[in-house]
Amino acid sequence: MTGSRSKNVSLNTIFALSCQAFNLLINFITRTVFIKVLGTEYLGVNGLFTNVLTILSFAELGIGNAIVFNLYKPLAVGDKLKIGSLMALYKKAYTMIGLFVAITGLGLTPLLGVIIKKAPDIPENISVLYNLFLANTVVSYFFAYKKNIIIAEQKNYIVLIVTQVVNVAKIIFQIIFLFVTHQYIIYLIIQIICTITENIICYIVADKLYPYLKDPVVPLNKEETSEIIKDVKALALYKFGSVILNGTDNILISSMIGVREVGLVSNYVLLTTSCSSILNKVTEAFTSSVGNLNATSDPGKQYEVFKKLLFITVWIYGFASVGLILVSQSFITTWLGRDYLLEMPVLIAIVAEFYVKGVHSVAYTYRSTLGFFVEGRWSALAAAVINLVLSIILCQRIGLAGIFIATPIARMLSIGIVDPVLIFRKGFKKNVAEYYVTYFGYFILFVAIVFGCKMILDWINISGWIGVIINAITVTVVFNSIVISIFGRTKMFKELQQTFLKIITK
Repeated sequence: MTGSRSKNVSLNTIFALSCQAFNLLINFITRTVFIKVLGTEYLGVNGLFTNVLTILSFAELGIGNAIVFNLYKPLAVGDKLKIGSLMALYKKAYTMIGLFVAITGLGLTPLLGVIIKKAPDIPENISVLYNLFLANTVVSYFFAYKKNIIIAEQKNYIVLIVTQVVNVAKIIFQIIFLFVTHQYIIYLIIQIICTITENIICYIVADKLYPYLKDPVVPLNKEETSEIIKDVKALALYKFGSVILNGTDNILISSMIGVREVGLVSNYVLLTTSCSSILNKVTEAFTSSVGNLNATSDPGKQYEVFKKLLFITVWIYGFASVGLILVSQSFITTWLGRDYLLEMPVLIAIVAEFYVKGVHSVAYTYRSTLGFFVEGRWSALAAAVINLVLSIILCQRIGLAGIFIATPIARMLSIGIVDPVLIFRKGFKKNVAEYYVTYFGYFILFVAIVFGCKMILDWINISGWIGVIINAITVTVVFNSIVISIFGRTKMFKELQQTFLKIITK
């Protein structure tokens, strides 16, 4: 990477890790207060409606990805006129999307009885709660589009600062009002206010950083517009498939098992999403730099950077996955009690999805930043169909674990094939077999490490918070020692080490 790209990556990564580590702490505090004050039923409602509105987000149709992709080159060469034109188009699109989500979401209100197998035992009207969730989703589309120009220019740390400050304020107010009022409705209203506040602040910051966005806009010509529309049509299919793939688990659990189980699962999902939030910020810190690289470099350089990013991603997601499998049960027991535990097969299935999705993020980043939207448009839809069919079949056969294990299987059989093939054949001009040999080689290594660490933890056998801490430290030391001993002498590892040292000494 060039000096400017390395500097931006390091800034984005430092801010991302700092913010997410702090978020991890306050999110667990909030969750603890939420459970103690409101209980598991509300937790299930929270998880269910989050999934329902995730599905509604398909209305975005990939417009954001298409326009951000088209921003990389104008930002790299300083074409302010083109940037202004793209942002004007972005604004119109997101206004229409927000209105569509509002109308469609309201239309789904009468169907809530269908997707909830057992009505939760709560005093509030379930439709009122749903519409507050809907309002938070709708307002997220207004003013938010200007965040993306900041991110596309590799200044994601600015957005992170704003998000962090607003998030801390939101959590403080939510905790105070939960203790004082015990009202879930007020909890949701605070969330809506903070979403609006965050978007407005980012909007104002973008205007100050890029004052030319206020200049008169020259509309894109027909050829440029048609190219974007072509990409959006392709991304629409991909987006629709992705939201069905990622956003139906809680709906299936609610309709086939019950809302209470959604609440129990959500505690484990909180662990994986907390890890994802931290690890995604590391990988996202590279995304805009990869977009810049792919817009200005040759396939050989792109491939070399890809290999390094894949290694980093596999390492951190492998480490997190091993830790989640081996430490989660003792953590949940100590944090909430044994009544909140799920069976080990369910935990393994949840972590499998976390790992497969996380490692795939590198291939997805390259596919989107190389602009291969049309070629991969059907893969996510195929994944969604496979996932729904497998979820229903496996849930009937093995229960809750079946719903979760269906998702990584579906991902591997569709997106996990299409994206790597596209970037290797069309992007790097190389054989994709190398990718799969590397991928499954890492996976086998991590499975072996799980069994080795499990034997050590069974021998230690300490309960309580001290046991959780000792288990986490043991997994950290054993896992990373094995990885370093195997890969520490490789050329790629040494190059990554040198890059890291250069970044932290600047």
